[in-house]
Amino acid sequence: MPLKFGLLCVLACVLTGCALPEAGPKASRILEEAAARTVPPFALVDVISTAMVRSAARPDASLAAYFGEGARDPGLKIAVGDVVSVSLWEAPPGSLFGMAASASGQQQATGSSVTIPPQTINSDGTISIPYVGRINAAGRTPASVERAVISGLTGKAVQPQALVTVQQSASNTVTVTGEVAGGARVALSPAGDRVLDAIAAAGGLRASVNDSVVYLTRGRRTMHLPFTAIVQNPRENIRLRPEDVVTVVREPTTYTILGASAQNGEVPFSVQHLTMANAVARAGGLQDSRADASGVFLFRYEPLDIARRMVAPNNPLLRRGGPIPIVYRFNLKNGSTLLAMQSFEVQPRDIIYISNASSIDIQKFMGLFQGVTGTALSAASVGISASTAN
Repeated sequence: MPLKFGLLCVLACVLTGCALPEAGPKASRILEEAAARTVPPFALVDVISTAMVRSAARPDASLAAYFGEGARDPGLKIAVGDVVSVSLWEAPPGSLFGMAASASGQQQATGSSVTIPPQTINSDGTISIPYVGRINAAGRTPASVERAVISGLTGKAVQPQALVTVQQSASNTVTVTGEVAGGARVALSPAGDRVLDAIAAAGGLRASVNDSVVYLTRGRRTMHLPFTAIVQNPRENIRLRPEDVVTVVREPTTYTILGASAQNGEVPFSVQHLTMANAVARAGGLQDSRADASGVFLFRYEPLDIARRMVAPNNPLLRRGGPIPIVYRFNLKNGSTLLAMQSFEVQPRDIIYISNASSIDIQKFMGLFQGVTGTALSAASVGISASTAN
């Protein structure tokens, strides 16, 4: 009787559509979703060749391409609030800036020099020079101010020379903040400081090198790049300009893998460029006893320009604009797909899903059947033993 009851329970479960435990949808279910609706929830793309992989490749972000590598001379200019010093010279027998004493104690003109005490650039942008008056300095380079001073002294001093030095500047600086040891305003040198120079001057990184992303803001434009990309490509270590803002953000680059893989979870990138083959291998590969080799999927939102290269032109998703949800399918039963996986790059926050084979449902059903019937047989055996004992 208990055995019959167990069989009836299993039969009732099958007839009423009881759900067997699953880690996610079958490959067939994903294919149906992509084709069943007038406006599908996502576009399905079969990755079958390296040519298709090249179409899906995203252009590498580049600080150099976006902002330019920068001139060697950053063109530092004096601004209101800067502190400058001015030194003046004249050739013999000039005496405008004083007389020199001879060995006999007589005053003689042998040329002279004077250093004017440091001056802060006034709100009107000027500084004061003896025998010249006030000179506009704001918005000009030190060399330009030197020429203006020499021009003002011509005819008053003998072959005048001038040296203008910026001792302190609030405008010729860059701001470095975020995940650095000490956020600061870093003064730029006339030699032309670069991104890594500014980060080093602020104490270096506080976060891991692999987890750090550098954001550069110049005016109203911002571009970001992984720190490792700047280190590996010197061209990306561009020269900075006054008032640039360098922000270091901790952004661990990870992808998620689910389903019939040896390991499920969030996996960090080990290299800057991670391929689909590397990503699956890092999670232990496919479970031979569960996985459907034709049902390996990658879920991602693609920019519209890339989606147009990958999806049929009549796909209604393209009319929505914005990032397009795309599911890439990798049929590992095809050798060409395995080759394509070696060059298909995984992006941060991608989701890789490996579906179960259809035969797994049969195995689960048999396990359920054996569990119920085994319990029933055990109960029957106990009942028989009890009746025999009586």
